[in-house]
Amino acid sequence: MRIAVVEDQQEERQHLCSCIAGYFRENDITADVHPYENGAQIAEAAREPFDVIFMDIDMEGMDGIEAARRIRDYDLNVMIVFITNMAGYAIEGYSVQALDFLVKPVSFLRMEEELDKIQQIIKRRNPPKIIIKGSGKICQIDVKDILYIEMYGRKVRIHRNQGVMELNSTLHYFEQQLPKHSFFRCHHAFLVNMDHVSSIGKCDVEVNGESLPVSRQRKKAFIQAFARYLGGSL
Repeated sequence: MRIAVVEDQQEERQHLCSCIAGYFRENDITADVHPYENGAQIAEAAREPFDVIFMDIDMEGMDGIEAARRIRDYDLNVMIVFITNMAGYAIEGYSVQALDFLVKPVSFLRMEEELDKIQQIIKRRNPPKIIIKGSGKICQIDVKDILYIEMYGRKVRIHRNQGVMELNSTLHYFEQQLPKHSFFRCHHAFLVNMDHVSSIGKCDVEVNGESLPVSRQRKKAFIQAFARYLGGSL
C-alpha cells in the first residue's frame, strides 16, 4: 500500500506516521508511508497515485479541502481521510468524497480501526484470485465470482454465474484456500460465498436464488460468521 500523511505540525505528523507504520508492522503488511507538510506538496505528489491520504484540513496556504479538490481532478479512487479538530468541515469534506474524519488527537486505537476498515475496502476493490486445475486446464478465477462449491461424489462442483466447473478435489482443500471471512461450510457438502447469501432460513440458505441445506450442527456458527461478515450482529 502507498499512503500519504499530510500535516503541517511536525510532532503530529510524526505521531500519525508512527501509528500507521506500527499498524502495518503488527499485521505483517508491506506499506510505504510518505509524509508531507502542506496541501501544495500533496496536490503535486498525488499525481503518482496513493491508496490512502490522511490529511489535516486546517493548514496554512492550501488547506486540506482545496488540496483534495485538486486531487479529485485527476484521481477519483484514492481514499481521503481528513484529520481535524473542527466538525464544521464535515459538509465540505463530503463534497470531495472523503472516506472519513479523524478527530485530533488521533489515538493508535482509532487509527487501527480506520486502517482495518480501509483494508476491507481494498479487499473488496481488488478481490483475490484462485488457480483452479480441472478438465485438462488451468484456470484463474475471481474469488468473488464463486457462488458456492458443492461436494459431488469424489468431485467438487464450483458454481459461478458463468457456469459450473467440475474437478477432482475436496471441500477441505477449498476451505483452506479461500478467504475465511467470506466463505463458510454450512453443510458437509456445501461451501458458500457469503457475499451471495440473500437469506438464512430454518434449515436452508438462499444463494443467488438457489436454496441450499444448512446442517443443524453448523447453523449457529454459520449465523455468527455471517453476522461478522456483515460487520454487525444478528
